[in-house]
Amino acid sequence: MQVTKTPAFVASRVFAHASYAKAFFQLGHTVAIYGMTIGLMFASLSVHYGVTLLLSLLAAAAYLRLFMIGHDCSHGSYLPHKWQNMLLGNMMGVLTNTPFQYWAGQHAMHHRSTGNLDKRGDGDVITRTVEEYVNSGWFSRLCYRVYRNPWVLFFFSAPLHFVVLQRIPLGEQSKTWGGWLSVLGTNLGILIYYGSMIAIFGLKPFLLVYVPVVMLSSLGAVWLFYVQHQFEDAYWERNDVWNYHDATLEGSSFYDLPRWLHWVSGNIGYHHIHHLNPKVPNYHLPTCYDDQPALQNARKLGIVESLSTAWLALWDEKAGKMVSFSSLGAPGRTTQ
Repeated sequence: MQVTKTPAFVASRVFAHASYAKAFFQLGHTVAIYGMTIGLMFASLSVHYGVTLLLSLLAAAAYLRLFMIGHDCSHGSYLPHKWQNMLLGNMMGVLTNTPFQYWAGQHAMHHRSTGNLDKRGDGDVITRTVEEYVNSGWFSRLCYRVYRNPWVLFFFSAPLHFVVLQRIPLGEQSKTWGGWLSVLGTNLGILIYYGSMIAIFGLKPFLLVYVPVVMLSSLGAVWLFYVQHQFEDAYWERNDVWNYHDATLEGSSFYDLPRWLHWVSGNIGYHHIHHLNPKVPNYHLPTCYDDQPALQNARKLGIVESLSTAWLALWDEKAGKMVSFSSLGAPGRTTQ
């Protein structure tokens, strides 16, 4: 993948370096919050389950941050050396049900092809064009409508992805020894980790604590990666005119969140910068955005506006925008 050295990319390079101090501070307090909150959740089971569920919000936030730390490790950006990112990434993978090397390979393909209509399906939410949808059979349309229903996508498919689908190698990674070793190694680590928790606290308390945490964090992770590429005026082009620079800055939004939500989400809201230069670690993204005017012209997406993107499901090539199923008119055409 060749990256054109545009002014925006050059501006981002100033921040494309890892910091031991910032990385270990972020990792340390996130692990501490997660560990202490999980402990309090087990203790609260003897008080009232409502308290446990309230604590699960904080535990899920820390869990999500741990996943984002692993995400940075997959790009080799979180710590200065490759072996350090590999080691930490595998540890985060066990904690967050994500086989590190397997997921990193899938995610790298997403970065290389985001917004490319001829290279869809690698690490992405499946997206069809209006023409593809209209010209498919009724059963195929039904399956796609069910899949893209936001209640199914975020509340069923998200936890299914993290809990079940990542226990087996799928796609291109299933053809490599590294993919199999990553998945099976992570499964073994999860078995030891979860098995220890069950042995100490019992199966029922374990489920009462971990199910809401995994559900909430899975929903949050899938929503964040979904919403930053699935807005109405996103970027989708055929391979002959597709451009990496345009795909990053036009096809990845700046999710304009309150500061505390940027903290929860590991600054992944600065998604346009991350896609432009994945070597910028998450803890440098806010400063990179604030200090570089060349990086402040991305498509901003606020919380209220972002909620409406959940119903966008098809790319209309003629109109050049994402549309909902309800926008379709008679079969074979869209309402313009």
